Amino acid sequence: MKITKHYSEFLQRFNWNYFITCRTPYKIHTMTIRNWFSKLFRRSHQVDKVFYESERDKGDYYNKHAHMLIGTNTDMIYKEIRYGLGDISVGDYQPIYDKDQVCKYVVKYFGRDVDYDLLFKNDYFLGPAPPPKGRGHGP
Repeated sequence: MKITKHYSEFLQRFNWNYFITCRTPYKIHTMTIRNWFSKLFRRSHQVDKVFYESERDKGDYYNKHAHMLIGTNTDMIYKEIRYGLGDISVGDYQPIYDKDQVCKYVVKYFGRDVDYDLLFKNDYFLGPAPPPKGRGHGP
């Protein structure tokens, strides 16, 4: 699918440090993962940006798991990410060495029943930057 190829290429433009997969025994709703990142952004000064994609879990069709790309401003250990996300199962924690392959993997089900978002810490707490002033940008 073209959307997976293009979104993978888009994600490769960013500096990602870690790939993780998260699961919880509780049902994952639209805001569940966003709440995890709200905690992570509040608890960690190291995390700058996060991309996540949630997809159906093969082990439990009625639940989902999330794949995440995390961009940091310094190295983080597993315990720091685990603490930042709260009481969820963080599996498959690994540094990213092949950004091309990891980005292709996290978008493999785009166009199907998936939820995804790209979050930046600054935008999350401060809101997006206002548009520049000048010609063609409003008053």
